Amino acid sequence: MPYNPIRLDRRSTILGLAALVGGSSSSAIWAENRKLRVVTEEWPPYNFLEDGVLKGFSVEIVQAISERLKLPVSVEILPSMRTTLMLGSVPWTMMITMLRTPEREQRYKWIGPLGDGAIYFYKKNGNPLEIANLDDAKKVRLIGCRHAGLVFNTLKSAGFTNLDPTSTDGESVYRKLLLDRCDLAISDTHLGVKHVLKKMEVPANALVQTGVQVVGAPLYIACSLDIPDREIALWQRTLDELKASGVFAAIQKKYGE
Repeated sequence: MPYNPIRLDRRSTILGLAALVGGSSSSAIWAENRKLRVVTEEWPPYNFLEDGVLKGFSVEIVQAISERLKLPVSVEILPSMRTTLMLGSVPWTMMITMLRTPEREQRYKWIGPLGDGAIYFYKKNGNPLEIANLDDAKKVRLIGCRHAGLVFNTLKSAGFTNLDPTSTDGESVYRKLLLDRCDLAISDTHLGVKHVLKKMEVPANALVQTGVQVVGAPLYIACSLDIPDREIALWQRTLDELKASGVFAAIQKKYGE
């Protein structure tokens, strides 16, 4: 199924993902005249803006599901903290893409998995620094990371005092590492790091993944608890159909998985 990106009007953060082709049919959501909202954040290569177009692996998966269900779905791209706030407070909300951690398990309903969300420390290629665990990482001079989010909160809770949390995106985090402004950097999954380096026109081997994992959780679509189980099951079944048909794998390949 070809993916037709939809250009985003910079005056609005809402994209219409029109249902174009057949497949399963929805049950309660539209019959009850509910308004399903799908929100996302800037987290390439899963969901990101490029020249005013909302793109990404997870965006394409949601589009493919909506097309099979013949559902008109809109996606809003918002700041990270706002998306999480909406997911917990606005009825009939889904968020892409979220790491399914034990702490979050009971807060939401889940559709997935969409992939592996393991996040590791990275170092600059050629740096002889060796770390074997979190305690080793605590001893380095400085670690570049984002200013908020799961990774930052995990590191702070683990007692890290050597963080530079002044970046708002992965590109800024890894640029600091390449410029030797920090010893380690952490922000994205392996797939995300590859995407960022490609965007920066930097060789893929410019950074080296260490063996120290900070976050290890699968990627999912997170859903507000008020969405009925029958609707979650419908989306899950359709996602499983995408996997069985090869559509899911084709989208994965497009984004470098």
